[in-house]
Amino acid sequence: MPFVKPQGKLDHFFLLSQDLFCCIDFAGTLLNANPMFETLLGYAAGELVGKSCGTVVEPSDIAVIEAALARLQSHEKVTPFDVRALTKSGNVLWLEVTATVGDQVIYVIARDISRRKTIEKQLTRNQRLFQIVGETALIGGWYVDMSERLPIWSNEVCRLHGVPEGFQPTIEEAIGFYEPSSQPRIRQVFEACCEQGLSFDEELEIITRQKQRRWVRVIGKAMRDELGRIIQVQGSTQDVTERKATERQLTLLERSVESSTNGVVIVDAQQHDLPIVYVNAAFERITGYSRDAALGQNCRFLQGEGTDPTTLKKLRKGIHAQQEVHVVIRNHRRNGMPFWNDLYISPVRDTAGIVTHFVGVQNDITTQREYQAQLRHNASHDALTGLPNRLLLDQRLAKGCLLAKRYHRYIAVLFVDLDDFKPINDTLGHDVGDYILIEAAKRLEEELRPWDTVARFGGDEFIVLLPDLAYEKDVMQVVERLLACLSAPYWYRGSELRITASMGIATNDGTISDPRQLIQQADLAMYKAKRQGRNTYQWYTDELNRKVAERVNLRHALQYAIEQSQFELHYQPQIHGPSSRVTGVEALIRWYHPERGNIPPGQFISLAEDTGQIMPISEWVLERACLDAVKLNANATTPVTMAVNISPMQFQRPGFLASIQQVLEKSGLAPELLELELTEGVLMDSTEHAIQTLKDLGSLGVHIALDDFGTGFSSLSYLKRLPINKLKIDRSFIRDVVNDSRDAAIVDGVVTMAAKLGLEVLIEGVETAEQYAYLNARHSTHFQGFYFARPMPLSAISTYLQESQHPHNDSEPHPT
Repeated sequence: MPFVKPQGKLDHFFLLSQDLFCCIDFAGTLLNANPMFETLLGYAAGELVGKSCGTVVEPSDIAVIEAALARLQSHEKVTPFDVRALTKSGNVLWLEVTATVGDQVIYVIARDISRRKTIEKQLTRNQRLFQIVGETALIGGWYVDMSERLPIWSNEVCRLHGVPEGFQPTIEEAIGFYEPSSQPRIRQVFEACCEQGLSFDEELEIITRQKQRRWVRVIGKAMRDELGRIIQVQGSTQDVTERKATERQLTLLERSVESSTNGVVIVDAQQHDLPIVYVNAAFERITGYSRDAALGQNCRFLQGEGTDPTTLKKLRKGIHAQQEVHVVIRNHRRNGMPFWNDLYISPVRDTAGIVTHFVGVQNDITTQREYQAQLRHNASHDALTGLPNRLLLDQRLAKGCLLAKRYHRYIAVLFVDLDDFKPINDTLGHDVGDYILIEAAKRLEEELRPWDTVARFGGDEFIVLLPDLAYEKDVMQVVERLLACLSAPYWYRGSELRITASMGIATNDGTISDPRQLIQQADLAMYKAKRQGRNTYQWYTDELNRKVAERVNLRHALQYAIEQSQFELHYQPQIHGPSSRVTGVEALIRWYHPERGNIPPGQFISLAEDTGQIMPISEWVLERACLDAVKLNANATTPVTMAVNISPMQFQRPGFLASIQQVLEKSGLAPELLELELTEGVLMDSTEHAIQTLKDLGSLGVHIALDDFGTGFSSLSYLKRLPINKLKIDRSFIRDVVNDSRDAAIVDGVVTMAAKLGLEVLIEGVETAEQYAYLNARHSTHFQGFYFARPMPLSAISTYLQESQHPHNDSEPHPT
């Protein structure tokens, strides 16, 4: 028989119908079947075409089919009838069949009414039970004689309605007890029973006399006389409020489970392989498997090769023991993608305590796991380069030291710092800086062994950890490769960039008590490499550590000295050669440490400049010197200039000019008696700004001296523009001036140049009579040095000034 397919609108109905839809001939042979045959019965459409429709009918119901076919062949109308169908797997479904005759074929629609049949079967059984129970149980009875049309209620019915026993209502009063929306229905079925004899069985809501709501099941049946006339309607009323509440609760639970975001699986514990008997919509969404695909299978179909055996063992143990179990298991979706399933399994027991089912609640925590993994990674890795951070570095360093000690090997730590990286960020931007850091990280990793570690320590600093070295010298091969790879060109958007690195090396055989000391040692060595010119490496030594420790201790002591005012000023006179008179003094700081004694300025001034401690020191020196200058000039017959050294940091700070004005006002010193000594280094940065500041100082009347002239690198072109008053020739040219013609020539040239520029000259470092005689004979200028006097406290310089007011007859200054 050829396949017959419906045409037109029936075609859509045929394909989309949720009921079984097929065409048969008058002999009962299937001509076609819609897709629901496969969904409900498990048969593919092609399997049934050409076979008798009785193939899918329960054998005892075939007679019903044959009777219906016979009536259809006689062109008689067939009312819908019920039959049992067999699925391909042998299960039984109840179908409500509607058959109509078409063009030489019979169209059959079969609706799955298994659930309804189950309910009807239960209701039928209940009715029988109620009939039995009604005779002994409190089920209310009632009847209405058609001659009087007055309901007669039993005591139980009266109780249900909340009225006194013996209450006899009218029909309208009886109907009035029903909830308003239920009244039309009870009136309809009651009238149909009275007039047509149609029985009824309804569950409706009533409102008692006390305004309480109850659900009742009301059953009515017509009673006839021997002539077939309806003479009475009788029935029963039963309170089903609790059952209705239970049904609502079950419905609510079912809907809740269906709407849950967690997957719910129920398996049959009574069957050997624990087949799945229920899954909710969330299970379908999480796993990708439809209910039909999941039902009947064991849950292991979600597992794969990557499932943890320990987790499986725990899961099976819990199920075998019929106990609750919680696991996080790696399952697979239908598309093969893995996901992390947070699974809770609980046994379901019947009233006898026997486990009938297991309920599994699953939650897809893949995103949470990935987020946690990312957090763990971020906690131990640098966000920019992806390299290990300090936390992970510490762990690997400790492990490396342990292994080195155990196997008598060496471990090396390299502290790598990119040279002049900050200008790249400042001038080219942080995007370029980030690119350099990422690329440098890649280059370092490429040059290392798989078990080596490169970590980002912070900023442009990297730590390279080399465990398992046979000899300390083996580290040099790695160091040379790393320096070479880091100095290779970096190409960013077509532009070539160059950068180098300084590297410190620290090694140990694993016996070090604190592994982090290796990082500190390598760090110290790296800074030494910086001072050695950069793009090189240095080894850590104990001597280096000693010097750094001394520097750290000195810094702490210096801060304490600032806070406790341990400094004092000494003053060295400045002599005018032609008159042999003291024209000024230079303020020189002295530090007497209670334990170390006198600490020379050369040991702490450079440290103070590096740490910024020079600022409070300089401010104190300036204020103290100005106050002392006022005292010295109070007893002097001629003005005495106070020379004060100004640090580059102090000069370049905003508000420097204002601070000078404030000190002059506070001390009362005349501006022309203050001489600020600056080195050429002050002019190296922001020259135009420096020149303007010098002009402003000159406007105040303050004198400016350029200290250590001849030892710096500033251009002479700036000298003609500088608004200064004096040049101080550095002592390095005076030491051999008598015997070294080159030193003498330099001094002669500077003095001559200064005279041409209208500047005063002061020659420093005059220590012998021979030097003074030689210089004084050739130059009419100012002198300063140990030959005249060493730096002395305020009281001593005051005495010195008083004595200098009466020079010797030979006009020679008297040395001390």
